[in-house]
Amino acid sequence: MTDTDTDTGESLAVSIPDEHAGAFVAEVFEDAERSTTWEEAVDAMVAPAARDAWERLSPQEQVVEVLEKADEYDERAVAELEDVPLRGEEASPETRRAFEEALRFRRNADVLRDGIADAYAAGVVDGEELEAAVEAVGFDTETIARREDVLEDVASVYELDFRPYGGTLIQDDEGDGTTEADAW
Repeated sequence: MTDTDTDTGESLAVSIPDEHAGAFVAEVFEDAERSTTWEEAVDAMVAPAARDAWERLSPQEQVVEVLEKADEYDERAVAELEDVPLRGEEASPETRRAFEEALRFRRNADVLRDGIADAYAAGVVDGEELEAAVEAVGFDTETIARREDVLEDVASVYELDFRPYGGTLIQDDEGDGTTEADAW
């Protein structure tokens, strides 16, 4: 495949040595705008009454539970906005409520994944356990992309405050490393 053949629907795979795969996955989950600890993510997700059951889970099983909850939040964010009509009028109270709720679900999902990155960095879960958890649950990038698309569409039509997720590094002439997200 040449560089110009990128529209074929095929993905390009990059080999990652086994000993670095866990670090790669953790970096993907890391949120540059947050510094969520594993304990904070667990506190946000696990009710006090369920702590004993939580502690009986292995670290890998705990990560599976957190990943599943993050996926659920992504799906709920999409569901909140998929049926919002995209017309150029003022946002109704229902549209504003749905948008804010979708942003909350997005934040929850991102916080949980950021907590998983911290769990890896803190040694709560090792690379093999993290990889096995991701393989068990999957990493649904299509839902995350859809989440971002519907948020951006609704924000654009109704002129609501929205900061796109992440951003591509762009540099000005001085090379200070600003990002597209910083420009908002």
